Amino acid sequence: MRRTIAVIIIFITAMFMLPAEEVYFSSIVNASYLTDFALNLFPVSFWGEFGIDNLDFFPNLKSRAVVRVEAGMTQRTLRQWPSDGGIIGIDEQKQYTVVFSDGKAGFSQGLVDNPEPGRPDFLVLDVFFGMRWEQAFPSLKNIQEGAYEGFFKDENYFPEGIVSIGVPELNGSKYSLTNSFSLGLTFNNMLSHYLIPEGYNFTFDITVAPWWLLNTSELMKGIANTGSRIDYCKILYTTDYKHTFIQQLQEDSDFNLFSIYMDFYLACQLLFGDSIPQHAMTVKVRNKAIPPRPFTTDVRFSLTVTGPEFFTVGTYPTVTLYIENALAAGKLLNSNSETTEVRFYGTVGARADLYIMGIFRVFASAYYDYLAPEWTEGGFDYQIGAYFTMSF
Repeated sequence: MRRTIAVIIIFITAMFMLPAEEVYFSSIVNASYLTDFALNLFPVSFWGEFGIDNLDFFPNLKSRAVVRVEAGMTQRTLRQWPSDGGIIGIDEQKQYTVVFSDGKAGFSQGLVDNPEPGRPDFLVLDVFFGMRWEQAFPSLKNIQEGAYEGFFKDENYFPEGIVSIGVPELNGSKYSLTNSFSLGLTFNNMLSHYLIPEGYNFTFDITVAPWWLLNTSELMKGIANTGSRIDYCKILYTTDYKHTFIQQLQEDSDFNLFSIYMDFYLACQLLFGDSIPQHAMTVKVRNKAIPPRPFTTDVRFSLTVTGPEFFTVGTYPTVTLYIENALAAGKLLNSNSETTEVRFYGTVGARADLYIMGIFRVFASAYYDYLAPEWTEGGFDYQIGAYFTMSF
């Protein structure tokens, strides 16, 4: 473990010692927010990417060494009973906060060139070693009310002496460490213009995080007293297709008057393991967690009308109509259940957004869950919020 940390430190230090033209850097703010902090307006998580660029081992193909780092806080809801993994009723679910740090170091290699100038390689291979630690603590609302232990000392949720099956990362001191290895292929033929997106892409990723990769407290004695055990394997496939039907510029101006485009998105996930953490469960419905099962797929179709731009480039409204359906099959993960089920979920909705100078977004949405996940009420609901979305 100490050797692994030392290698990452040496790798990062070496990159900063390289000439400036050989180092690339990009970052984005907008990773996660807390519903009980600053009205969901202030970002509390940040991620960045940097590395060694222009390592082109093959003609016209991009090669680079990469380090990706994300750190901050996120809010979660306890929806499975720790003792047996059964689903918790809506009225008994509890929220808590997690502080985390997630780092990946690896290599990205283009395999097939894109003939269009300025476009990324058609096919890219990514190989990464990842390390993520998490520390859970009561929600900010609990702390503000003086309940400094939250529900973690409530024996209805955490009976004394039990091993948390439902949420393995909440064992012991509520601290967990996940080391993983991932291999990914990306086929990219997408022009991701914010007003007139066009094209398609595919991604295929395999992530393995076995218990023997220092993901259990027995192997971490004397290094980190996690009290937890992480053990899983995930295969994830996603595809995205966007097409702009029409765009009209304003008269005597480069500002957009309006544009209309569609977005079709599909995600499929195979997830196996004895102790699967929440952060490994990628496929969701309306970006909300669903009861985890070995096979999950989500399909979303949306139609968006944008414009007009006003005042500055990047300031414009949009209206989006969407329908989303998901399927989850198999036994409930992280539980003692032996029942194999197939569940279907579905929602329709509309969302209005206002983007301001490309760095701020205000939105209001209304939706109807006609096939709701077991741990939600379903039916009609709405959301409002704002996000800081600067990228540079």
